[in-house]
Amino acid sequence: MRAVRMLLPVLRPVAGRDGHRRGGMLLAAALLRCSSPYGAPRRPQPLERRLAWGAEAVALSRAAVLRARSGAPGLLARSLALHAQLLLQAGRYEEALAAAEDSLTVPDARVPSQRTAFGHLMKTHALARLDRAGEALVAARHSVAAYRSAVPRRAGPPLGSTAAALRAQAWVLGRAGRTAESVTVYLECAELLRALSVWRQARLVVLQARLLAELIGGLRVLGRFGDAVAVGDDFRERVPPFVPWLYPEVRLLRAALLIDLAWCLGAGGDLPGGRATAEESVACCRALCVSDPAAGESVLVLALDCLAHHLDRLDAHAEERSVTEELVRIHERLAVTDPDEHGPGLAAALDSLARCHARDGEGPESVAVTERGVELCRRAVGRDPLRYEGELARMLSNLSVRRRMTDNVTGAMAAGDEGLAITRRLAESGGEEVRPLVADRLRILGRARYRAEDDEGAAACFEEAETVLRELMETGDPSAHEAGLAAAQSALSKALGAAADGHLDAGRTDEAVAALRRLKELTGRTALTDVHAGCVSAFARSRDRDAEGTGAAWRRMTGEPWPSFVYRPG
Repeated sequence: MRAVRMLLPVLRPVAGRDGHRRGGMLLAAALLRCSSPYGAPRRPQPLERRLAWGAEAVALSRAAVLRARSGAPGLLARSLALHAQLLLQAGRYEEALAAAEDSLTVPDARVPSQRTAFGHLMKTHALARLDRAGEALVAARHSVAAYRSAVPRRAGPPLGSTAAALRAQAWVLGRAGRTAESVTVYLECAELLRALSVWRQARLVVLQARLLAELIGGLRVLGRFGDAVAVGDDFRERVPPFVPWLYPEVRLLRAALLIDLAWCLGAGGDLPGGRATAEESVACCRALCVSDPAAGESVLVLALDCLAHHLDRLDAHAEERSVTEELVRIHERLAVTDPDEHGPGLAAALDSLARCHARDGEGPESVAVTERGVELCRRAVGRDPLRYEGELARMLSNLSVRRRMTDNVTGAMAAGDEGLAITRRLAESGGEEVRPLVADRLRILGRARYRAEDDEGAAACFEEAETVLRELMETGDPSAHEAGLAAAQSALSKALGAAADGHLDAGRTDEAVAALRRLKELTGRTALTDVHAGCVSAFARSRDRDAEGTGAAWRRMTGEPWPSFVYRPG
């Protein structure tokens, strides 16, 4: 390649001004050769210089077409497609799309060839980056079909491959949220690569790494953790350890793959394996930070978050706190220069650190850190409510719990009320997956009210939580909500018993009996021992304090005698 660059000053006089001589096509071919690294493991020329060479090659090719030079249409199609590739790398997606479409309109592009297939491939990537997923999928299918029907060129470096087109199609499907279809195409592409010769596989090692990294991410989304672990083993086998040091992009892909693999191992029950892989991903990201700090830190925060999760699951809390503190420091540093991008990550990291403080008995510190995270999350909601409102509701609920644990019951109720209101709104807008969270946050608010001695308010929260959970159990898997239902009913029995006592203290006998009546009805809906025992105790306390008044009110309100035994037979 260096030899070709050295020939450029020699070729320019031969090409003549504006490439009007026959040497113009030779100069254009040389410029294309210089502008495209073709995946070679070497440091490419600066992108701006390669863009300039590509633009010059396009101009020379157009001039050759106007002069009807033999082979000029093919050279122009190739020049436009390769220039589109460079524009994609520069993030100039509209221009890349225009260049790719132009490459498909020259006469040479009317029959399937590697050039037309590559043009469709570049068009796919440009459309996807412009969030035009539907059009990108059409272009991807055209690219796959063109590669499969094209006759391979013997001269010159290849322009893409069927595998590259399949990988692009799978990638676009993933971006469009069609993960299951995406994984199917990824697996087809993996089989195609596996069938190639060792030499061909070696030339496509970057594509293999990209494919496997994206495939394991899709399998993780689908919950196919066993398959994802197998892909991780495949990556280690097919991408030798020295490859990441030859290709910088593969270092980033390896880090991302290890993070997804660690999550999948942990989700599949192999917590020690998940921790070991997360530690490997952290080491990989630290090494990447040395060569590329910006890219390295962007994935290091993901690796540290994954490691902290597994340390928490393994009860290695001292190590978890150390990792979480480092995660907060990195997010703080990144948020200084890009608060919109890293502010939400910092908020989530602060929430995790607050959990560590609470676990270590540092209540005030836990509340202060959570409040800081909530404020950062509010700013994120101001920019993108749809994306961050759910996270704000979660953090407000955590803040309610942590304030309650420090006896700030007024603040706990305020945070719980706001978190519940946001969650209700999200559930009402069609988020069925949010409905279980409504019950959770009703219980959180109910506990805050109970601590504040608002027993009737607490009971109302627990009763509504019970109603929501029963509805979910009727329409879904009952076992998924049994624990939540039991917690709501236990808390409800305590709140109703306390409410009855409070009403009697204030001389409100009818209200006390109404609370006792609701408590007795609760015993008919559950077999929980603590609920039945709480009911017996509440009735006994009321009887001891005002047997005549409560007995008369009970008979008047229910038409039945005062119950002598509230347990159900059997």
